[in-house]
Amino acid sequence: MITPIPVESAEGPPRRAGPEPELVPSATAYRVLVADDNLSIHDDFSRIFAAAETQDDRLDELAASLFDEERPPAPAGPRFTLEHVTQGRDALTRVLEARDAERPYALVFMDVRMPPGWDGVETAAHVLEADPDVRVVLCTAYSERTWRKRVEALRGRDRLLVLKKPFDALEVHQLACALCERWAMVRRDRDRVLDLERSVSEQRGELAAATAHLRSEIENRTQAENLLRKAQRLEGLGRLAAGLCHEINNPLSFIVTSTELIEHELEALQGRMPEGPHAELSELIGAISVGASRIAQLVRNIKLFARHSEATAELIAIDEVVDSALGMLRHRLRGRAELLAEIPAGALVLGRRIELEQVLVNLVENALHAMGSQQVPAPRIWVGARRDERRVSVAVVDNGPGIDLAIIDKIFDPFFTTKSVGAGTGLGLSICHTLVTGMGGTIDVRNNEGRGVTFTISLPAAPRPEPGRAMPVDDEVTGPLADPGRPGRILVVDDEPLVLSMLRRTLQPHQIDTVSCVPDALARCSRERYDLILCDIMMPGLDGCDFYRLLAQLRPGAESRIVFITGGGSLEGVQRFLDRIPNRHIDKPFDSRALRRLVGEEVMRRRAATDSATV
Repeated sequence: MITPIPVESAEGPPRRAGPEPELVPSATAYRVLVADDNLSIHDDFSRIFAAAETQDDRLDELAASLFDEERPPAPAGPRFTLEHVTQGRDALTRVLEARDAERPYALVFMDVRMPPGWDGVETAAHVLEADPDVRVVLCTAYSERTWRKRVEALRGRDRLLVLKKPFDALEVHQLACALCERWAMVRRDRDRVLDLERSVSEQRGELAAATAHLRSEIENRTQAENLLRKAQRLEGLGRLAAGLCHEINNPLSFIVTSTELIEHELEALQGRMPEGPHAELSELIGAISVGASRIAQLVRNIKLFARHSEATAELIAIDEVVDSALGMLRHRLRGRAELLAEIPAGALVLGRRIELEQVLVNLVENALHAMGSQQVPAPRIWVGARRDERRVSVAVVDNGPGIDLAIIDKIFDPFFTTKSVGAGTGLGLSICHTLVTGMGGTIDVRNNEGRGVTFTISLPAAPRPEPGRAMPVDDEVTGPLADPGRPGRILVVDDEPLVLSMLRRTLQPHQIDTVSCVPDALARCSRERYDLILCDIMMPGLDGCDFYRLLAQLRPGAESRIVFITGGGSLEGVQRFLDRIPNRHIDKPFDSRALRRLVGEEVMRRRAATDSATV
């Protein structure tokens, strides 16, 4: 006899005697919903699924008792938790609630006819749409073509089966097992796909990050390699410039000095030779002097490019430096461009005055050349400065045509120029960059909005001087030539015969001995005593460094009398040697007055030291 099931009230599904049904199934349990208006059908489904589990349990107990074995653990097959409703709308409500609570139904057994509300086909349509995974079994005892056509039109029809009543209990149980396992497999596969997509997405993100990092590393490496190649080129150019300076300065020395001697002789002959030839010779010698001065300036520029200045930084007033630099330029700018300057007083930097003046002169001349024959707008150059707590910036601004963006990053490269052949060496801006960075500063360039270019020099700001304390000024010595007194004995060591001849003439009335190599110089010093020795630092074979070391061994103390002659572009090892010893050195090409002054001072100092030692 079937026990009646209370009819479902409006508030929910039918309530059954005994414990509440399990709402959250175990790992092997599936939630099954039975929707039928016939309460006896609910009991039939409960009995079918309960009998299947009870039969399995009884068989296990029987086998254990017959064979005297322990009862095996609970079977690993699927378990089912049934819930019941009597109307289609209630079935949809239960499916929606289960879906939202993430406790979905795997299977719904649904009667086709459930008066007075939705029938099974209409309810199945709503349920299949509400839950994309649930399986639906339509249970019917009738064969009606109308609802069969409606079933064929349903969306999700692949998740729907029809079961004819009366049904076999084993058939129902096997059908539930198959459909629920299919439901579980679909959900498991979808979760795996989602996990795979998530993993792929994460790996794609990691790969994108790794790619971006690798791209950044490649860019940094490429930039570093470019900087290294540029540094290697600059190093090679520096070595070339050092040798070039020495080779040029040798002939330039006797050209400059010989020109000065000829000018001196022409002054002495004025009035004693015809005016016409005298004027013509003076003009020719003047032209030679101008050409030699231009070559000397070019060599000085190459020397500055070859190595940073090693002079000590000093306290500099920016307004004084700008005034001095612009003062040298006003006559060149007159009638060609308007020059404006706005420099606040009291802005101090740590740097090297002569080099900073050279940078400013070069930038203004560069702006003037860029504007060329510009008429509209009227050429104008503005120089201004501003100061903050850490830096002082000096800007040189023009209203010329600007710089092509394709080359603006190359203008500080050595030997890069846009000027016509013969109009520039391509070293001007490179030297400016070298000088400014050598003073711990930076130099930048940018095109102005509209027209023109702005070059900005930034240097470390110096502390403001205390009130009442004057700023030290390194004035150039301009005193009279030292009185040579008694002529001294001087040895000149140089591998260039014309330099020896030029120095012999320049240093009269001193007694001059000349040799062209270090072994001959050592032989002379072993026999004679000299007040002063002028020695070229770079010579074939044994050079000036070797002579200093060997003379110190031959006659200790005599090495202190050496004054070295340099081409100004000495190699790094030679420069370190000069920095290490106390001896003075003089650069080629010589200024005759400066050379005679140095020789006179050194001879007088050596004789005074000798006289003191004798007394």
